[in-house]
Amino acid sequence: METCAKLLSVMETLISHHRELVALEQDKIRLIVDQDWEHLEAVVEKSRTVLKNIEEVEKQRVRIVKTLDGKGTGTTPLLSELTEMVPPEFRTDILRAGETLLSTMLELKGLNRRSEQLIAGSLEVVDFTLSLLSGASSKGRTYSGDGEERSEGREHPSLVFDVKA
Repeated sequence: METCAKLLSVMETLISHHRELVALEQDKIRLIVDQDWEHLEAVVEKSRTVLKNIEEVEKQRVRIVKTLDGKGTGTTPLLSELTEMVPPEFRTDILRAGETLLSTMLELKGLNRRSEQLIAGSLEVVDFTLSLLSGASSKGRTYSGDGEERSEGREHPSLVFDVKA
């Protein structure tokens, strides 16, 4: 009975940490859109701290579940299997907490995907800008056997300046 209460408490803590991570991910998206890289770095650092906390709490959850399982198989049971292992008075709460945690994690996954898209778009703009500044063609530049720089395909002169390393 005490183990079930601990499990429920740990799951609520995991939900809380994941919700905090969702809020931080929403901040990251806003900062990426605003191109506020300085504040983005601070939010990323906060995210790392929250992730470390999640890792520690998740280890607690796994230990508790293994205690409840009692089989010593080394694997943690699914939520549906877990609800069968606990007394009936805890089943609804544990199932609800598991579903809440899952939906929060799915929301976080969607936000992460959006961040990746925004960052990829920003990197494309940087790459395009560098190509314009350096005069590199779409196929890029290579070096010939004598060390001279040559372009693949048609040569496009630099629109701004030409830099040689």
